[in-house]
Amino acid sequence: MTTTPEPDLEAARRALRAWGIEADRLTALQGGAVNEHWLVEGGEQPLVLRRYRARHAAEATPYEHALLTFLEGRGWPVAAPIAALDGDTIVEVGDRRWSLFPYLPGEPPDPDDTRALLRKGALLALLHTDLQEWDRPGQRPTFSRVDDLDTYVRPDGYPSYGALLEWFETHDPEHASTLERTRQRNAFALEHLEYRAQPAVVTYNECLGNNVLFEGDTVTGLLDFDFAHEDARVADIARSLLVDCGPDLERVRHWMTGYTAHADPPLSTEEADLLPDLIVANAIWNAVVPLSIASRSGDAWMVEAARDQIEELPALEAKKRDLRRLIRAVAGRPEPGHLEES
Repeated sequence: MTTTPEPDLEAARRALRAWGIEADRLTALQGGAVNEHWLVEGGEQPLVLRRYRARHAAEATPYEHALLTFLEGRGWPVAAPIAALDGDTIVEVGDRRWSLFPYLPGEPPDPDDTRALLRKGALLALLHTDLQEWDRPGQRPTFSRVDDLDTYVRPDGYPSYGALLEWFETHDPEHASTLERTRQRNAFALEHLEYRAQPAVVTYNECLGNNVLFEGDTVTGLLDFDFAHEDARVADIARSLLVDCGPDLERVRHWMTGYTAHADPPLSTEEADLLPDLIVANAIWNAVVPLSIASRSGDAWMVEAARDQIEELPALEAKKRDLRRLIRAVAGRPEPGHLEES
């Protein structure tokens, strides 16, 4: 993360007093579209203060905090929340909710480093194995599976994805048409492949991009569990593949090699067959959520990010057959199974 000027430092200083902290230096951190963060320096170790945005439902936060605490207890390099003076990990100051976390050292890998792709795949497989031991409370409030778009637009006041689509059609009918046609094909494919029959597990959803930190060959941090919730494990895999690999078959091969080497249980033929369509489903999600937020916030950059994602949908769809063959082969499932190639 890089630093930027922050006009609301006094609110952050007031929040820190709930932990008995008077910061020597407090700097806003750039990055993290979901929430706001400040680097807190001057104590025994640097800390990160988070202010939750209004869109982040209060009832969803305890799930993330409990998950991080569990993973810390299993030895994972995560930033588990620090209890305030009253013993809670969430405090309310100035009508906003705040939490405090340790600062994790390290740097994200070079995005073109194929070894990093292998390691990210392996990390997610090992994480999935450990998450099986968490006494999970059920689905995280305000979350759902990746294809349930209605759930993800409701925080912005839309009763359904269809209502958001109507808004988008008035502003950009061409991109809206591409999005909806792709969504309809994707919904049919996921139903045909019985995605909903896949068991729900705890998913990270952010084992990608700059969220995995290294110091040399040591993994020093897994960041950003804002979107952790229950879904099929292949939906989690697909999100990582979408962001870190896209339709690049060689990158997918490296990432999947890392995952399959440590997957427990191994990927089934049905899971391998689902992955290309779940990559597309995640791309649709990656367009719809920014659109939903931007339609209320007016953030033009989020609309452009959504448009960019929509423009990538045809390329992802065109590579589905090649992706499926590759993933089957890497997963040791070369047989076509129940799927008819299309």
